[in-house]
Amino acid sequence: MDPRVFALSQPATTRRMSVAKVPLSARSHIESLDAGLCSVEGAAEVISDIRARRNVTKLILGHNELGDAGCELLFGFLSTEKGRQYPISEISLNSNGIGDGGLRAIIEYLRENTSLKELFLQNNAFSADPDVATAFAEALNTSQLETLSLTTNTALADEFIARFLPVLDAPHLQEMQLSVLGLTHASAPSIVEYISSPRCRLRALRANGNRLGLRGARTIVRAIHRHNFTLAKARDDSEKELARALQRNRHLREATEREALSLLKYARAVLLKPRSVRAPSASRALVPCTRGGLFSSISLAEPPLLPFRFTSLPIELQLYILSFLAPTLSSAQRIRIYTYASSQATLPPLLPSLSSRGNLPDPTTLPFGGVPMGVGMMLRKRRGYASGCDGVVTGSKPATPGSGRKAEERARWLTMMRCDAFELEEDGDWSEADVLALGV
Repeated sequence: MDPRVFALSQPATTRRMSVAKVPLSARSHIESLDAGLCSVEGAAEVISDIRARRNVTKLILGHNELGDAGCELLFGFLSTEKGRQYPISEISLNSNGIGDGGLRAIIEYLRENTSLKELFLQNNAFSADPDVATAFAEALNTSQLETLSLTTNTALADEFIARFLPVLDAPHLQEMQLSVLGLTHASAPSIVEYISSPRCRLRALRANGNRLGLRGARTIVRAIHRHNFTLAKARDDSEKELARALQRNRHLREATEREALSLLKYARAVLLKPRSVRAPSASRALVPCTRGGLFSSISLAEPPLLPFRFTSLPIELQLYILSFLAPTLSSAQRIRIYTYASSQATLPPLLPSLSSRGNLPDPTTLPFGGVPMGVGMMLRKRRGYASGCDGVVTGSKPATPGSGRKAEERARWLTMMRCDAFELEEDGDWSEADVLALGV
Protein backbone atom coordinates (compact mmCIF):
# COMPACT_ATOMS: atom_id res chain seq x y z
CA MET A 1 0.00 0.00 0.00
CA ASP A 2 1.22 3.45 -0.82
CA PRO A 3 2.19 5.15 2.49
CA ARG A 4 1.20 8.51 1.03
CA VAL A 5 -2.47 7.52 1.41
CA PHE A 6 -2.16 8.05 5.18
CA ALA A 7 0.02 11.15 4.96
CA LEU A 8 -1.15 14.10 7.06
CA SER A 9 0.16 16.63 4.57
CA GLN A 10 -0.10 16.78 0.80
CA PRO A 11 2.97 16.43 -1.43
CA ALA A 12 4.89 19.57 -2.27
CA THR A 13 3.76 19.41 -5.89
CA THR A 14 0.13 19.42 -4.82
CA ARG A 15 0.71 22.33 -2.45
CA ARG A 16 2.23 24.37 -5.25
CA MET A 17 -0.72 23.57 -7.51
CA SER A 18 -3.18 24.85 -4.90
CA VAL A 19 -1.77 28.37 -5.12
CA ALA A 20 -3.78 30.16 -7.80
CA LYS A 21 -1.61 31.91 -10.32
CA VAL A 22 -2.98 34.89 -12.22
CA PRO A 23 -1.95 34.60 -15.88
CA LEU A 24 -0.51 37.63 -17.63
CA SER A 25 -3.39 37.68 -20.09
CA ALA A 26 -5.88 38.19 -17.26
CA ARG A 27 -4.38 41.48 -16.12
CA SER A 28 -6.10 44.54 -17.56
CA HIS A 29 -3.62 47.29 -16.59
CA ILE A 30 -0.38 47.97 -18.43
CA GLU A 31 1.78 50.14 -16.20
CA SER A 32 5.15 51.01 -17.72
CA LEU A 33 5.92 54.21 -15.86
CA ASP A 34 9.49 55.40 -16.50
CA ALA A 35 10.32 52.07 -18.13
CA GLY A 36 12.76 53.38 -20.73
CA LEU A 37 10.37 52.91 -23.66
CA CYS A 38 11.87 54.69 -26.67
CA SER A 39 10.33 55.53 -30.02
CA VAL A 40 9.20 52.69 -32.29
CA GLU A 41 10.91 49.96 -30.27
CA GLY A 42 9.13 51.02 -27.09
CA ALA A 43 5.77 51.24 -28.84
CA ALA A 44 6.26 47.77 -30.32
CA GLU A 45 6.91 46.44 -26.81
CA VAL A 46 3.67 48.00 -25.55
CA ILE A 47 1.73 46.57 -28.50
CA SER A 48 3.16 43.13 -27.72
CA ASP A 49 2.00 43.46 -24.11
CA ILE A 50 -1.48 44.44 -25.30
CA ARG A 51 -1.74 41.49 -27.68
CA ALA A 52 -0.76 39.10 -24.87
CA ARG A 53 -3.81 40.05 -22.81
CA ARG A 54 -7.47 39.30 -23.14
CA ASN A 55 -8.53 42.64 -21.75
CA VAL A 56 -6.79 46.00 -21.37
CA THR A 57 -8.47 48.93 -19.63
CA LYS A 58 -5.53 51.17 -18.66
CA LEU A 59 -2.32 52.25 -20.39
CA ILE A 60 0.00 54.06 -17.97
CA LEU A 61 3.05 55.03 -20.03
CA GLY A 62 4.23 58.26 -18.42
CA HIS A 63 7.85 59.45 -18.30
CA ASN A 64 9.12 57.54 -21.33
CA GLU A 65 10.44 58.68 -24.71
CA LEU A 66 7.90 57.39 -27.21
CA GLY A 67 7.94 60.63 -29.21
CA ASP A 68 5.97 61.11 -32.42
CA ALA A 69 7.17 57.90 -34.09
CA GLY A 70 6.29 55.67 -31.14
CA CYS A 71 2.96 57.40 -30.59
CA GLU A 72 2.01 57.02 -34.26
CA LEU A 73 2.83 53.30 -34.18
CA LEU A 74 0.97 52.69 -30.91
CA PHE A 75 -2.21 54.56 -31.83
CA GLY A 76 -2.05 53.22 -35.36
CA PHE A 77 -2.47 49.76 -33.82
CA LEU A 78 -5.14 50.90 -31.35
CA SER A 79 -7.14 52.41 -34.22
CA THR A 80 -7.28 49.09 -36.09
CA GLU A 81 -10.15 46.65 -35.75
CA LYS A 82 -8.02 44.47 -33.46
CA GLY A 83 -6.97 47.42 -31.30
CA ARG A 84 -10.54 48.70 -30.97
CA GLN A 85 -11.51 45.42 -29.31
CA TYR A 86 -9.71 46.50 -26.13
CA PRO A 87 -12.00 48.73 -24.01
CA ILE A 88 -9.26 51.07 -22.81
CA SER A 89 -10.75 53.64 -20.44
CA GLU A 90 -7.59 55.48 -19.33
CA ILE A 91 -4.41 56.46 -21.18
CA SER A 92 -1.55 58.38 -19.57
CA LEU A 93 1.23 59.68 -21.83
CA ASN A 94 2.68 62.51 -19.77
CA SER A 95 6.32 63.48 -20.39
CA ASN A 96 6.86 61.47 -23.57
CA GLY A 97 8.15 64.18 -25.91
CA ILE A 98 5.09 63.87 -28.16
CA GLY A 99 4.61 66.58 -30.77
CA ASP A 100 1.87 67.40 -33.27
CA GLY A 101 2.54 64.25 -35.30
CA GLY A 102 1.80 62.02 -32.33
CA LEU A 103 -1.18 64.17 -31.38
CA ARG A 104 -2.68 63.62 -34.84
CA ALA A 105 -2.49 59.86 -34.25
CA ILE A 106 -4.24 60.31 -30.89
CA ILE A 107 -6.91 62.41 -32.62
CA GLU A 108 -7.70 59.60 -35.07
CA TYR A 109 -8.06 57.16 -32.16
CA LEU A 110 -10.39 59.57 -30.35
CA ARG A 111 -12.89 59.85 -33.20
CA GLU A 112 -16.15 58.05 -32.32
CA ASN A 113 -14.40 56.44 -29.32
CA THR A 114 -16.91 55.40 -26.65
CA SER A 115 -14.61 53.54 -24.23
CA LEU A 116 -11.84 56.05 -23.46
CA LYS A 117 -12.81 58.20 -20.46
CA GLU A 118 -9.51 59.71 -19.23
CA LEU A 119 -6.62 61.06 -21.30
CA PHE A 120 -3.51 62.57 -19.68
CA LEU A 121 -1.08 64.40 -21.99
CA GLN A 122 0.86 66.61 -19.57
CA ASN A 123 4.30 67.99 -20.32
CA ASN A 124 4.71 67.09 -23.98
CA ALA A 125 5.88 69.05 -27.03
CA PHE A 126 2.59 70.11 -28.65
CA SER A 127 2.54 73.34 -30.63
CA ALA A 128 -0.32 75.72 -31.36
CA ASP A 129 -0.89 74.50 -34.93
CA PRO A 130 -4.40 75.78 -35.80
CA ASP A 131 -5.37 72.76 -37.90
CA VAL A 132 -4.35 70.32 -35.15
CA ALA A 133 -6.21 72.34 -32.50
CA THR A 134 -9.39 72.33 -34.58
CA ALA A 135 -9.12 68.62 -35.39
CA PHE A 136 -8.50 67.84 -31.70
CA ALA A 137 -11.70 69.62 -30.66
CA GLU A 138 -13.72 67.95 -33.42
CA ALA A 139 -12.49 64.51 -32.35
CA LEU A 140 -13.39 65.23 -28.73
CA ASN A 141 -16.89 66.22 -29.83
CA THR A 142 -17.50 62.73 -31.22
CA SER A 143 -15.93 60.86 -28.29
CA GLN A 144 -17.15 60.12 -24.77
CA LEU A 145 -14.01 61.36 -23.03
CA GLU A 146 -14.69 62.70 -19.53
CA THR A 147 -11.28 63.94 -18.34
CA LEU A 148 -8.61 65.70 -20.43
CA SER A 149 -5.30 66.98 -19.07
CA LEU A 150 -3.03 69.26 -21.13
CA THR A 151 -1.15 70.67 -18.14
CA THR A 152 2.40 72.01 -18.60
CA ASN A 153 2.26 72.19 -22.39
CA THR A 154 3.54 75.76 -22.34
CA ALA A 155 3.95 76.00 -26.12
CA LEU A 156 0.18 75.83 -26.61
CA ALA A 157 -0.50 79.26 -25.05
CA ASP A 158 -3.18 81.69 -26.26
CA GLU A 159 -3.09 80.60 -29.91
CA PHE A 160 -4.24 77.07 -29.05
CA ILE A 161 -7.09 78.27 -26.81
CA ALA A 162 -8.30 80.69 -29.50
CA ARG A 163 -8.65 77.81 -31.98
CA PHE A 164 -9.61 74.98 -29.62
CA LEU A 165 -12.39 76.33 -27.40
CA PRO A 166 -14.65 77.89 -30.09
CA VAL A 167 -14.95 74.46 -31.77
CA LEU A 168 -15.24 72.38 -28.59
CA ASP A 169 -18.73 70.93 -28.10
CA ALA A 170 -18.15 67.70 -26.15
CA PRO A 171 -21.19 66.85 -24.01
CA HIS A 172 -19.37 64.08 -22.12
CA LEU A 173 -16.30 66.14 -21.18
CA GLN A 174 -16.55 66.87 -17.45
CA GLU A 175 -13.03 67.89 -16.41
CA MET A 176 -10.41 69.84 -18.35
CA GLN A 177 -6.96 70.68 -17.00
CA LEU A 178 -5.32 73.70 -18.65
CA SER A 179 -2.82 74.59 -15.94
CA VAL A 180 0.60 76.05 -16.86
CA LEU A 181 -0.21 76.48 -20.54
CA GLY A 182 1.33 79.93 -20.78
CA LEU A 183 -2.08 81.60 -21.03
CA THR A 184 -2.38 85.37 -20.67
CA HIS A 185 -5.28 87.78 -20.37
CA ALA A 186 -5.76 87.36 -24.14
CA SER A 187 -7.28 83.90 -23.50
CA ALA A 188 -9.89 85.21 -21.05
CA PRO A 189 -12.47 86.12 -23.75
CA SER A 190 -12.24 82.63 -25.30
CA ILE A 191 -12.62 80.96 -21.90
CA VAL A 192 -15.54 83.23 -20.98
CA GLU A 193 -17.30 82.56 -24.28
CA TYR A 194 -16.94 78.80 -23.86
CA ILE A 195 -18.04 78.48 -20.23
CA SER A 196 -20.97 80.83 -20.91
CA SER A 197 -22.29 78.75 -23.81
CA PRO A 198 -24.47 75.60 -23.66
CA ARG A 199 -21.56 73.76 -25.28
CA CYS A 200 -19.79 73.67 -21.92
CA ARG A 201 -20.75 70.71 -19.72
CA LEU A 202 -17.63 70.85 -17.54
CA ARG A 203 -17.88 70.18 -13.83
CA ALA A 204 -14.23 70.97 -13.11
CA LEU A 205 -11.87 73.43 -14.79
CA ARG A 206 -8.19 73.69 -13.78
CA ALA A 207 -6.39 76.73 -15.16
CA ASN A 208 -3.99 77.73 -12.41
CA GLY A 209 -0.37 78.62 -13.05
CA ASN A 210 -1.19 80.90 -15.99
CA ARG A 211 -0.87 84.65 -16.40
CA LEU A 212 -4.53 85.55 -16.85
CA GLY A 213 -4.17 88.59 -14.62
CA LEU A 214 -6.61 89.98 -12.09
CA ARG A 215 -8.95 91.44 -14.70
CA GLY A 216 -9.01 88.21 -16.74
CA ALA A 217 -9.69 86.11 -13.65
CA ARG A 218 -12.51 88.42 -12.55
CA THR A 219 -14.22 88.21 -15.94
CA ILE A 220 -14.09 84.41 -15.78
CA VAL A 221 -15.54 84.38 -12.24
CA ARG A 222 -18.30 86.77 -13.33
CA ALA A 223 -19.12 84.56 -16.32
CA ILE A 224 -19.40 81.51 -14.07
CA HIS A 225 -21.74 83.37 -11.74
CA ARG A 226 -24.01 84.72 -14.45
CA HIS A 227 -23.94 82.19 -17.27
CA ASN A 228 -22.49 78.84 -16.16
CA PHE A 229 -24.44 76.27 -14.13
CA THR A 230 -22.34 73.13 -14.65
CA LEU A 231 -19.01 73.94 -12.98
CA ALA A 232 -18.80 72.69 -9.40
CA LYS A 233 -15.03 72.67 -8.88
CA ALA A 234 -12.26 75.12 -9.65
CA ARG A 235 -8.59 75.26 -8.73
CA ASP A 236 -9.03 78.20 -6.39
CA ASP A 237 -12.53 78.70 -5.02
CA SER A 238 -11.47 80.86 -2.07
CA GLU A 239 -12.84 83.96 -3.78
CA LYS A 240 -16.29 84.49 -2.26
CA GLU A 241 -18.21 85.11 -5.48
CA LEU A 242 -16.71 82.05 -7.15
CA ALA A 243 -17.33 79.87 -4.08
CA ARG A 244 -20.99 80.93 -3.98
CA ALA A 245 -21.43 80.26 -7.70
CA LEU A 246 -19.92 76.77 -7.44
CA GLN A 247 -22.07 75.93 -4.42
CA ARG A 248 -25.16 77.17 -6.27
CA ASN A 249 -24.31 75.01 -9.28
CA ARG A 250 -23.93 71.92 -7.10
CA HIS A 251 -27.35 72.46 -5.50
CA LEU A 252 -29.06 73.14 -8.83
CA ARG A 253 -27.46 70.11 -10.48
CA GLU A 254 -28.66 67.80 -7.71
CA ALA A 255 -32.18 69.23 -7.94
CA THR A 256 -32.17 68.95 -11.74
CA GLU A 257 -31.13 65.30 -11.70
CA ARG A 258 -33.61 64.43 -8.94
CA GLU A 259 -36.55 66.14 -10.65
CA ALA A 260 -35.68 64.71 -14.07
CA LEU A 261 -35.81 61.14 -12.77
CA SER A 262 -39.03 61.86 -10.89
CA LEU A 263 -40.68 63.52 -13.90
CA LEU A 264 -39.86 60.52 -16.08
CA LYS A 265 -41.95 58.23 -13.85
CA TYR A 266 -45.10 60.35 -14.06
CA ALA A 267 -44.65 61.37 -17.69
CA ARG A 268 -44.30 57.71 -18.65
CA ALA A 269 -47.58 56.85 -16.93
CA VAL A 270 -49.47 59.75 -18.50
CA LEU A 271 -48.01 60.13 -21.99
CA LEU A 272 -47.21 56.57 -23.06
CA LYS A 273 -50.15 55.26 -25.09
CA PRO A 274 -50.62 51.48 -25.51
CA ARG A 275 -50.47 50.41 -29.12
CA SER A 276 -53.51 48.12 -28.94
CA VAL A 277 -55.84 50.52 -27.14
CA ARG A 278 -57.67 53.13 -29.16
CA ALA A 279 -59.07 56.24 -27.56
CA PRO A 280 -62.91 56.28 -27.61
CA SER A 281 -64.56 58.80 -29.86
CA ALA A 282 -66.35 61.80 -28.41
CA SER A 283 -69.78 60.33 -29.20
CA ARG A 284 -69.00 56.99 -27.55
CA ALA A 285 -67.63 58.73 -24.48
CA LEU A 286 -70.90 60.64 -23.97
CA VAL A 287 -73.50 57.94 -24.84
CA PRO A 288 -73.83 54.64 -22.90
CA CYS A 289 -72.99 51.59 -24.99
CA THR A 290 -75.85 49.19 -24.04
CA ARG A 291 -79.62 49.56 -24.47
CA GLY A 292 -80.25 48.78 -20.81
CA GLY A 293 -77.83 51.41 -19.72
CA LEU A 294 -79.48 53.94 -22.03
CA PHE A 295 -83.04 53.45 -20.64
CA SER A 296 -81.84 53.28 -17.03
CA SER A 297 -80.16 56.62 -17.43
CA ILE A 298 -83.43 58.23 -18.63
CA SER A 299 -85.14 57.51 -15.30
CA LEU A 300 -82.41 59.27 -13.34
CA ALA A 301 -82.98 62.83 -12.16
CA GLU A 302 -79.42 63.74 -13.15
CA PRO A 303 -77.21 62.20 -15.85
CA PRO A 304 -74.53 59.80 -14.56
CA LEU A 305 -71.18 61.37 -13.78
CA LEU A 306 -68.40 59.94 -15.89
CA PRO A 307 -65.00 59.50 -14.18
CA PHE A 308 -62.53 62.27 -14.93
CA ARG A 309 -59.82 61.20 -17.35
CA PHE A 310 -56.60 63.22 -17.13
CA THR A 311 -55.56 62.01 -20.57
CA SER A 312 -58.70 63.51 -22.11
CA LEU A 313 -57.30 66.98 -21.47
CA PRO A 314 -55.51 68.75 -24.32
CA ILE A 315 -51.89 67.69 -24.54
CA GLU A 316 -50.71 71.24 -23.84
CA LEU A 317 -52.64 71.28 -20.56
CA GLN A 318 -51.31 67.86 -19.56
CA LEU A 319 -47.74 69.04 -20.07
CA TYR A 320 -48.42 72.27 -18.22
CA ILE A 321 -49.66 70.32 -15.18
CA LEU A 322 -46.71 67.92 -15.34
CA SER A 323 -44.31 70.87 -15.35
CA PHE A 324 -45.20 71.59 -11.71
CA LEU A 325 -43.49 68.30 -10.77
CA ALA A 326 -40.15 69.64 -12.02
CA PRO A 327 -39.95 73.38 -11.37
CA THR A 328 -36.16 73.46 -11.65
CA LEU A 329 -36.03 72.02 -15.17
CA SER A 330 -36.05 74.25 -18.22
CA SER A 331 -38.69 73.97 -20.93
CA ALA A 332 -36.25 72.24 -23.26
CA GLN A 333 -35.28 69.69 -20.60
CA ARG A 334 -38.91 68.85 -19.86
CA ILE A 335 -39.76 68.46 -23.55
CA ARG A 336 -36.86 66.05 -24.00
CA ILE A 337 -38.15 63.96 -21.09
CA TYR A 338 -41.74 64.07 -22.42
CA THR A 339 -40.50 62.91 -25.81
CA TYR A 340 -38.55 60.04 -24.29
CA ALA A 341 -41.40 59.00 -21.96
CA SER A 342 -44.04 58.97 -24.72
CA SER A 343 -42.18 56.57 -27.02
CA GLN A 344 -42.64 52.81 -27.02
CA ALA A 345 -39.09 52.46 -28.35
CA THR A 346 -37.61 53.59 -25.03
CA LEU A 347 -39.26 50.86 -22.94
CA PRO A 348 -36.85 48.28 -21.48
CA PRO A 349 -37.00 44.83 -23.10
CA LEU A 350 -39.09 42.11 -21.48
CA LEU A 351 -36.15 39.71 -21.73
CA PRO A 352 -32.63 40.60 -20.56
CA SER A 353 -30.31 41.78 -23.30
CA LEU A 354 -27.42 39.52 -24.26
CA SER A 355 -25.12 42.51 -24.66
CA SER A 356 -23.53 43.97 -21.55
CA ARG A 357 -24.16 47.57 -22.47
CA GLY A 358 -26.89 49.00 -24.63
CA ASN A 359 -27.30 52.44 -26.13
CA LEU A 360 -30.29 54.56 -25.24
CA PRO A 361 -32.38 55.78 -28.18
CA ASP A 362 -31.70 59.23 -29.55
CA PRO A 363 -34.50 61.51 -28.23
CA THR A 364 -34.51 63.60 -31.41
CA THR A 365 -35.72 60.61 -33.45
CA LEU A 366 -38.71 59.74 -31.28
CA PRO A 367 -42.37 60.74 -31.81
CA PHE A 368 -44.07 62.78 -29.14
CA GLY A 369 -47.83 62.26 -28.95
CA GLY A 370 -48.34 63.69 -32.42
CA VAL A 371 -46.53 66.89 -31.44
CA PRO A 372 -43.31 67.48 -33.44
CA MET A 373 -40.10 68.47 -31.70
CA GLY A 374 -40.18 71.82 -33.44
CA VAL A 375 -43.29 72.99 -31.63
CA GLY A 376 -42.37 76.02 -29.59
CA MET A 377 -44.16 75.26 -26.34
CA MET A 378 -42.79 77.39 -23.55
CA LEU A 379 -43.50 75.93 -20.13
CA ARG A 380 -42.22 78.41 -17.61
CA LYS A 381 -40.66 77.32 -14.33
CA ARG A 382 -43.20 77.06 -11.56
CA ARG A 383 -42.51 77.12 -7.90
CA GLY A 384 -43.65 73.99 -6.19
CA TYR A 385 -42.57 70.72 -4.70
CA ALA A 386 -41.22 67.88 -6.75
CA SER A 387 -41.32 64.28 -5.68
CA GLY A 388 -38.08 62.75 -4.60
CA CYS A 389 -36.46 59.80 -6.30
CA ASP A 390 -34.08 57.29 -4.78
CA GLY A 391 -30.77 56.37 -6.33
CA VAL A 392 -30.04 59.75 -7.86
CA VAL A 393 -26.68 60.06 -9.56
CA THR A 394 -25.17 63.48 -8.91
CA GLY A 395 -21.58 62.97 -9.99
CA SER A 396 -19.62 62.00 -13.04
CA LYS A 397 -19.27 58.50 -11.61
CA PRO A 398 -21.87 56.43 -9.75
CA ALA A 399 -21.94 57.19 -6.06
CA THR A 400 -22.44 54.75 -3.24
CA PRO A 401 -24.88 53.58 -2.07
CA GLY A 402 -26.75 52.86 -5.27
CA SER A 403 -23.66 52.35 -7.39
CA GLY A 404 -23.62 49.74 -10.07
CA ARG A 405 -25.04 49.23 -13.51
CA LYS A 406 -28.40 50.85 -12.75
CA ALA A 407 -26.68 53.98 -11.47
CA GLU A 408 -24.48 54.09 -14.58
CA GLU A 409 -27.55 53.78 -16.82
CA ARG A 410 -29.23 56.62 -14.95
CA ALA A 411 -26.14 58.77 -15.38
CA ARG A 412 -26.05 58.04 -19.12
CA TRP A 413 -29.76 58.85 -19.42
CA LEU A 414 -29.32 62.16 -17.59
CA THR A 415 -26.47 63.07 -19.92
CA MET A 416 -28.50 62.14 -23.01
CA MET A 417 -31.43 64.25 -21.80
CA ARG A 418 -28.97 67.05 -20.94
CA CYS A 419 -30.39 66.97 -17.43
CA ASP A 420 -27.04 66.46 -15.72
CA ALA A 421 -26.84 70.21 -15.08
CA PHE A 422 -29.19 73.15 -14.58
CA GLU A 423 -30.34 74.98 -17.71
CA LEU A 424 -31.46 78.59 -17.68
CA GLU A 425 -34.37 79.55 -19.93
CA GLU A 426 -33.32 81.37 -23.08
CA ASP A 427 -35.09 84.52 -21.91
CA GLY A 428 -34.16 83.99 -18.26
CA ASP A 429 -31.86 86.06 -16.07
CA TRP A 430 -28.94 84.69 -14.08
CA SER A 431 -30.40 86.16 -10.88
CA GLU A 432 -33.34 83.74 -11.20
CA ALA A 433 -30.90 80.85 -10.70
CA ASP A 434 -29.61 82.39 -7.47
CA VAL A 435 -33.16 82.75 -6.15
CA LEU A 436 -34.12 79.26 -7.30
CA ALA A 437 -31.08 77.73 -5.58
CA LEU A 438 -32.23 79.14 -2.25
CA GLY A 439 -35.41 77.07 -2.45
CA VAL A 440 -33.70 73.84 -3.49
